[in-house]
Amino acid sequence: MEQKIIKLGVVGLKRGAYVAWTVLGDTNVVIRAIADTDPAVLKHCKEDYERQGVKDLLCFDSIEGLLASDVDAVYIATDKPLHTRHTVMALEAGKHVLSEIPAIETVEEAKILRDAVKAHPELKYMAAENCFYWDFIEAWKKMYEDGKFGEVLYAESEYLHATEPDEIKPYENESHWRRYNQAITYLTHNLGPLLYILNDRCVSVSCMAPTPSARYNPYSLGDENGVAIFRTAKGAVIRILIGFGLYVGYDHNFALYGTKGVIMTDKTTPIEEAHSFAKMQEIPGTFNKFFEIPVKLSKTNDIYGHGGVDSRMMRDFIRCILEDTDPPIDVEMGIRISLPGILANESAKRGGELIEIPETL
Repeated sequence: MEQKIIKLGVVGLKRGAYVAWTVLGDTNVVIRAIADTDPAVLKHCKEDYERQGVKDLLCFDSIEGLLASDVDAVYIATDKPLHTRHTVMALEAGKHVLSEIPAIETVEEAKILRDAVKAHPELKYMAAENCFYWDFIEAWKKMYEDGKFGEVLYAESEYLHATEPDEIKPYENESHWRRYNQAITYLTHNLGPLLYILNDRCVSVSCMAPTPSARYNPYSLGDENGVAIFRTAKGAVIRILIGFGLYVGYDHNFALYGTKGVIMTDKTTPIEEAHSFAKMQEIPGTFNKFFEIPVKLSKTNDIYGHGGVDSRMMRDFIRCILEDTDPPIDVEMGIRISLPGILANESAKRGGELIEIPETL
């Protein structure tokens, strides 16, 4: 039987180029087309791919051009506010879609995205939340499902991503989305893995955004930091800190607190190398002393692939097309991990008012 080859298109090359790079050389996928509105970025990516042996590459300055080509699937890595719009365009063009996160930008887009996916059952839609694939997240999920922590009543995660003060530069243009981005809306890397581990969803949120006297990044116009408290359907409480305007460098921190145990990542070590530390009722002597669990972000040192997880995510997307199986991060999960950030931002604008998070819209 002839092996099926998926012809992949990539839209948005500043993020998309190096993620799609991870499948170069795979026998069941070829990068067929790329698109970006920046001519310099498009040219650079084309030259890079061709140096790696990509042949007959189609190049476009718009998503419309790429969608009119013969690609089977599209990886959408465009600006955050465009994900839903571009996903709908791709589905209507008959393409399978892997869309960067957040999956949606507004509450209204949740229904738009769900309806678009439902209207094309023959196509696959997957949200590109690569942090689900970190080794320690998978390990924690199994431990939770095995009852190691008992009932998890509280969980937390922090996304710390700042620039050294003397390296802060103006945005590429005045309208760049990151200039106006509200930090708490960009929480899927942190809330997503926790909901994945706990098999849970958020039902309400209260959020506060600190009001500094001066901005850490003088070019930013959005809230650079936000702290959200979520209630889940299972009754747990989750705290998420997104810190883009703090002197903290780059890191992700996670913790679970349960009735039979607790586990957390090491905050003194960058996430790429951080091990987990736990206390468990089933292990005598750990009530007052943590023990180390030597599982970290990944077994590889692939910096550009976030430790190799980008390639796992890409291959899962290709696999679900080839095998006609459900995407591991489907449209419902994409909405479940994106919508809470939108409503957290709304809560912050209302001074921390508690807002319900609907399951369906």
